[in-house]
Amino acid sequence: MGGKERMDYKNNRIILYTAQSSEVMDTINEKGINHVKKKHIKRKYEDVASIFLKSYNWFVGRAEDLVPKPNESEYPIWAFTDIKYTGANNGSFLITLEVPFSKAIFFRIDDWNRILNLRYLPKDDEDENRYYRKLRDYNITDETDIIMKPFYPQLKSEVKRSWDNLFRFDETIKENCKVTEAFQVSLWEIRKDWIINLKKV
Repeated sequence: MGGKERMDYKNNRIILYTAQSSEVMDTINEKGINHVKKKHIKRKYEDVASIFLKSYNWFVGRAEDLVPKPNESEYPIWAFTDIKYTGANNGSFLITLEVPFSKAIFFRIDDWNRILNLRYLPKDDEDENRYYRKLRDYNITDETDIIMKPFYPQLKSEVKRSWDNLFRFDETIKENCKVTEAFQVSLWEIRKDWIINLKKV
């Protein structure tokens, strides 16, 4: 289903999909727009929120250089070019959006999962092999220790620099206004006038 829709571009706009709670829909209906606040992240992830915020805080700092962040927004909203990745569950709303390319930030889903797991994001296979050889030299068996513990400041800097590879596809996608595979997308807001379909799951 998603493959066809994500090729349906109109006036440099793209069809995206996101799953949101009834609370988000209430806000959109009331204010015409929704932004994510830090309290929403803490409420969603509870005891592990501090771990997720390490990745989220890094993302915000870099992403706002690509698409300016409105003052009202503290964290991104996730959307997808393929409907199957939305993770919609019972009680949520599956929202179809038509969004200007200029408002979206594109990246591979697996790449972002590496960052969420506080892992190195290589630019290619050679870079990945080099990095994991280094971990073996350091006798590091749990890669998350690099970020979570204070013992590896140089490696920690290297890991965080590697995360910039997350955005390596964004410029080309926007220049061509074309997506050729499933991508995750970051938005700073959901506007009511972007919504073209809405379904309660």
